[in-house]
Amino acid sequence: MTRFQLILSLTAAALMAGCASMPPDYSLLDNARSAIGQATDAGASEYSPLELRFAREKLEAAELALSEDQGDLARRLADESEIEAQLALARTQAALTRAELADHQRALDELKTDLAEAFGEGVLR
Repeated sequence: MTRFQLILSLTAAALMAGCASMPPDYSLLDNARSAIGQATDAGASEYSPLELRFAREKLEAAELALSEDQGDLARRLADESEIEAQLALARTQAALTRAELADHQRALDELKTDLAEAFGEGVLR
């Protein structure tokens, strides 16, 4: 075998090895799964169900794309899933904060009423 044929054979073998399919990397879905878990744990099923559903649907689509060897699409869908889950978490936290604020406002109003009854309206000015 001539030197040229040897180099050509090695190059062809390297190219074929480079084209061999790699198993899908499901770890790229980990951030989306984690974000969905955090949103679920925070109560997004109750306070932000639409965004949580979108996050889950996009994660499923990313898993399907990954299994069909569409890595770029899978990555984009996984990123979108993570963002939807983060939105669900943020909306859930905002709803919980509003509810807590409303509770504190009710308690303050009750305290004002009690003070006014005990000491007269002038105490609140």
